[in-house]
Amino acid sequence: MFAGTLGAAALSPALPLSAETDRPLLRIGAITDTHIGKTKESCDRVKQAYELFRSLSVDMIANVGDIADHHYPTGYVAYRESVEEAYAGVPAEKRPKELFVYAGHDFLFYKPGKLHDFASDMDAAADMKRLLKIPHDLYTTGEVNGFPYVAIPQSGFCKKFDEALFEKMVDDAVKKYPGKPVFVFTHVPPEKTTRAGGGSQLERRIFNKYPQVVNLSGHTHGSLQEARSIWQGEFTSVSVGCLQNWGLGLPGGGPVKRMQNYGALVIDVYSNRLVFRRFDVRDRKEDSPWMIPWPYDPASAPYRLEAYRAALPVPAFAPGAAEKVTFVPDATPFSTLAVTFPCAAGAKARPFAYRIELSRKDASGAWATFTRKFIFGEFYLREFERPETLSCAFDATYFDPGREYRATIAPRNSLGGEGAEIVKEFTAPAQAVSRKLVWKTENPATDCVFRCGSKSTVKSPAKDGFFEVKKGPAMLHFPDGVWEGPAGARFMLTFDMQTIQEKRPCWSVALRNLKPTPGRGQVKALKDAAKRMYTVPGDSGLLRYVVEFEKPAAACTYALLLNGETPGKVRFTYAKIERLEGVKK
Repeated sequence: MFAGTLGAAALSPALPLSAETDRPLLRIGAITDTHIGKTKESCDRVKQAYELFRSLSVDMIANVGDIADHHYPTGYVAYRESVEEAYAGVPAEKRPKELFVYAGHDFLFYKPGKLHDFASDMDAAADMKRLLKIPHDLYTTGEVNGFPYVAIPQSGFCKKFDEALFEKMVDDAVKKYPGKPVFVFTHVPPEKTTRAGGGSQLERRIFNKYPQVVNLSGHTHGSLQEARSIWQGEFTSVSVGCLQNWGLGLPGGGPVKRMQNYGALVIDVYSNRLVFRRFDVRDRKEDSPWMIPWPYDPASAPYRLEAYRAALPVPAFAPGAAEKVTFVPDATPFSTLAVTFPCAAGAKARPFAYRIELSRKDASGAWATFTRKFIFGEFYLREFERPETLSCAFDATYFDPGREYRATIAPRNSLGGEGAEIVKEFTAPAQAVSRKLVWKTENPATDCVFRCGSKSTVKSPAKDGFFEVKKGPAMLHFPDGVWEGPAGARFMLTFDMQTIQEKRPCWSVALRNLKPTPGRGQVKALKDAAKRMYTVPGDSGLLRYVVEFEKPAAACTYALLLNGETPGKVRFTYAKIERLEGVKK
């Protein structure tokens, strides 16, 4: 039996595994998205990772990209100093080979005050190479202990990305090393493999031809505790997670806090298997590994989506959990109401996320769901860090005082499997009165203007009220004057929206400022009023969304932006803009 991501599951044949007595033919240490700053302190996790790798005597260390958050020369020097401290006393010839993927964040602000300049990419890369003492250029290939590797830069940030060279490097490695895994290091994952579902179409097209490819990527951040960090199909792809923070990847999305992450990956290569070992760099505690048999057989690969989904345990609430659900207002009268519930405990299936739905009772006594949120579960936390309860806050605008409501909560695993729901009813309390109605409509489709596509084509809804969106961006524009107010004025937008999307990834939803405002480095940028939200796959049903924000400048004016690469349909049935006055949250 093999211990899977969230518990024991028969995911691969019983193969011998003893890291203590069975030394692998190759051992690789991998980190990604370290996003260091300008200081030595920002490199603490990097140093801990290198110390871990030294303790395990790895043969190679790879940083899969976004080494620094921006192009920070002092940060690169501090990174190298941290490496030297971790390997103090070890002669250069006895140290592991180092590999770096040149990625987008390391090019940002190479020229002071300029977010990105394609013309200077090669200069930025040369500066990185010098300061970090990187032993190779943007494209590199070679072998360690008789096993091949290929590394490429992030294509979207290279002025002259060489697709032909990339494909030739992979093809040459496969032909030169028949039967062996070919490790390909890229910053962006191949399309529709690990985590969020997006990614590089080019990589996917190339790798699909080579079952020997074992891709290691970063970019999407996330935790190594997440089942979606490993994917198998025509080849194998693994997300190294991040050594910084993360907060994206919910099934329906929405504004979330950033979670700190301390994960590092160690890959042990044997003649008959690859073992992906997941560590916490703080204390070097190891979680259960992922293991795949070798040579690779796509038909029986244990992490094929269908097989993995079927084997992955589904989390469940303990008996009596519904009675422990509470509804806690922030004040009396209230501005936000927190739905607090017990965690779905159990080591076999720590929840990746929770689905929380609110329903209201109509005059006939029937319940109608009107909003749905997803929040991350406690899957990524160590046992001593896990809370007993979690909360999801809803703004007062979701409720009518004195009306009956019902909360429905379900735990989910990374691949969408849900445990049984718990349900509890409540009556909405009195609200704080601090809103002034600015504008309201029961028919946004006619009272607003909907523009679709980069050329701003004005569209009208079909007879069923839906707008067709073949490809984003699309915007719902509000009437003139609704956002008038000085810098610091606070607003709340409430809108009811239904989306139908058959393909992933789904759209992001944001209230976009249409007037350029200064950004970091004094770059003129179009700013979102608040954090992005995300639509859900399939037919969402009619859901309510609330956006609260403060205007940074008097000139700011906003439109509702839907953005993504996949087609779909959207309809709006209600919109309200309010000016917030009085108590500030």
